[in-house]
Amino acid sequence: MNELGFRALVIDDDPDVAEYTRAVLERKAGCDVRVLNDPSLVRALVREFQPDVVVTDIEMPGMTGLELIAQLHEDQPGLPVVVMTAHASVEYAVDALRRQANEFLTKPISSSHLGAVVVRLASEWRASKETEEELRRAAEVQQGLLPQRLVDLSGYQLTGGCTPAQAVGGDFYDWYPVDDGVAFTLADVMGKGIGAAIIAATVRAVLRSGEHSTDASHDVSSAALALDSDLQQAGVFVTLFHGRLDAPSGEIRYIDAGHGLTLVVRADGGAKRLATTSLPLGLGLGGGWREHVVTLSPGDTLVSTSDGVLDLYDGTLAALDEVEAITRSARSAQEVVDALLAKAVPGAPDDVTVVALRRDS
Repeated sequence: MNELGFRALVIDDDPDVAEYTRAVLERKAGCDVRVLNDPSLVRALVREFQPDVVVTDIEMPGMTGLELIAQLHEDQPGLPVVVMTAHASVEYAVDALRRQANEFLTKPISSSHLGAVVVRLASEWRASKETEEELRRAAEVQQGLLPQRLVDLSGYQLTGGCTPAQAVGGDFYDWYPVDDGVAFTLADVMGKGIGAAIIAATVRAVLRSGEHSTDASHDVSSAALALDSDLQQAGVFVTLFHGRLDAPSGEIRYIDAGHGLTLVVRADGGAKRLATTSLPLGLGLGGGWREHVVTLSPGDTLVSTSDGVLDLYDGTLAALDEVEAITRSARSAQEVVDALLAKAVPGAPDDVTVVALRRDS
């Protein structure tokens, strides 16, 4: 067996051919090999054996190799399949490749060539599964960094949600209690994937270090000072909305650093976009973190989104009209978040993140 312990499943209704193929893969590729002569039993064996590659004949009673490929990929998308046949033709080859066979080999096949093909495909499959597992663990970590429970804030509803375009993403939201209220953030790191997620976690941690400061401007300026050189070196920037709510008065003191995607939807029918007046973090241009003030009256809702929400519509700021309509019709802050995230279908071009703060009384 090879050092990596590749598992190969051989499917051929001819026992002699199947055993010959087993011998080749055991000796030339060092594989752990299982043989199956009846293709109708393949599903159960794949679940039990978890092969790294399947080698199958193309013509078998009851099920062709092409039909087998479709069945295998229903259960194990992307599982490498090598199709072998003694009846080579362009039509056979094209059909096999259309069914997502990885290799189409014509019998007789040299043992060294078959072994090399199987090892290459099995190696690629193992690497892809390891990457998937790393991304799954990274996604768990990233989800664990998001607020796990709501802030106990009498008279207010504060909630948020995030749907990354990939397993992990560069958006994040956060909140934490401060004197007489709560501080909350929505940030968007340029880019997607693991790199953006690592930077997002760093930005969150630095902003959290200002938990005991007294104003939003100090939070953001301190974060910019700590992060700018690293962000420039990484070649990325971060837009964010960061606010501090004084619960008794409903006053929110906030910084908008290049974000510009926050609305206040008024109970009296009005709405206001909180336009950005400060630069994103990471541009290296320093200062200018202007603090602004907006006040929520009973029934008002503040909703901040990432630019992935715009892509759910036409990709322009006109999409904020749809956000306003959803916010106005929602009976709670949670309904606002749920309605927007529900539009984030798999394969969306960007991360979709929403924070909603509603004042009840």
